[in-house]
Amino acid sequence: MRDGEDEPVGVRRDARPVRRRAAFYLPGYDPRRPRVYHALFAGELAAAARLRGFVAQASPLDGEDGPTPAFAIEARDPLGAWDTRTDVTILRWDDLARPAFRAPLALRLAKLLRVGADLVRRGVVSRLARIDRQFAAFVLYPYAGTLLLALTVLAAAFGAGALGWRIHPLAAPPAALAAGALAAWLALRLDRPLFLRYLLEDWLFSFAHERGGTDVLHARLAVFADAVVAAARDPGIDEVLLVGHSSGAFLAPETLALALARDPDLGRRGPAVSLLTLGTVAPLMLVDETCMRYRAAVGRLADEPSVVWHEVQTRHDAMNVCPVDPAALSGLFAARTLWPRTLRLSMPQLVAPGRLGLFRERLFFFRTHFRFLRANERVHWYDFYGILSGPTTLAARHAPVPDMRDAGG
Repeated sequence: MRDGEDEPVGVRRDARPVRRRAAFYLPGYDPRRPRVYHALFAGELAAAARLRGFVAQASPLDGEDGPTPAFAIEARDPLGAWDTRTDVTILRWDDLARPAFRAPLALRLAKLLRVGADLVRRGVVSRLARIDRQFAAFVLYPYAGTLLLALTVLAAAFGAGALGWRIHPLAAPPAALAAGALAAWLALRLDRPLFLRYLLEDWLFSFAHERGGTDVLHARLAVFADAVVAAARDPGIDEVLLVGHSSGAFLAPETLALALARDPDLGRRGPAVSLLTLGTVAPLMLVDETCMRYRAAVGRLADEPSVVWHEVQTRHDAMNVCPVDPAALSGLFAARTLWPRTLRLSMPQLVAPGRLGLFRERLFFFRTHFRFLRANERVHWYDFYGILSGPTTLAARHAPVPDMRDAGG
């Protein structure tokens, strides 16, 4: 905040107790149905309640086949100090991701690999490496892994063909075909646990969206933005909370920017309006000059005093860019902005002692990436289910946590 300015409207409201919250969850690129996230939230909520000593339960998921499946969380302090209801709405875009995986990989491979070659050719990866070398390596990982498997298949076919030729010239073609087919089968079996195709499809879809190449997802976000505006106009709501995880970390700001375009007074009256972004991959969209949607959202939100935007980053997640200030990276502002407050998380402090190795093992990157959405095993300032179901706003809950920008990252 700049010297002499009044405290932002969203922060001035942080003392308000929350009895009813409207939460909007935007997942990352994932072909799994919303019921998977509902089951995750319901199970982890129960674990979080046991740790913190409150009572909570999640209702069944309603409207899974519609654009906005939803469920409710009822939580209360057993001593009667507080009770809350949080209505959670999930952005459904699994049906947009799933068709890509039904198409044969061979028909899409050239298109998928072309994205990575383009990022390298235009210097996007090198610019990203200057910010976070770990994440830059992760961006290249699926392309390098896929090329390695493809070369292995070719090497197996060539080697078997050469060996067959030494036995008899007529043995070379069937030997090459058999070895190549077996190697290809093994490569496809390895693809799933290594998440190679998943990540290739993720980057392809994300860049298409950010470059304005498709309006399908943008239309879904518009529906979500309408729901955000409606919730903010509900006199019974104390906090409207948007949560974006992974790719959702650049979709949630876009959604809030769309909501503000519909209602510029959003957050100036009625409930507090809060935005939480987790496990962000969004800076990749800022170092690529062809991407526009997230950059425009940062430009709209970074100095908006009527909302609160916190971004939680960690070095323990290879899929999360850290440390970075999205507003500064955007190049749209000459001075420090109000938002986002960037909060640095040490993930090993969330788990029971002795499980630190979980976060040193980068091969389990998705498990670590989803730690943002799991219940803590130890009490800590970062508490996803406290944020989602507790009696305080996002601003109040994180008020004591230092901003990374104050410490120079």
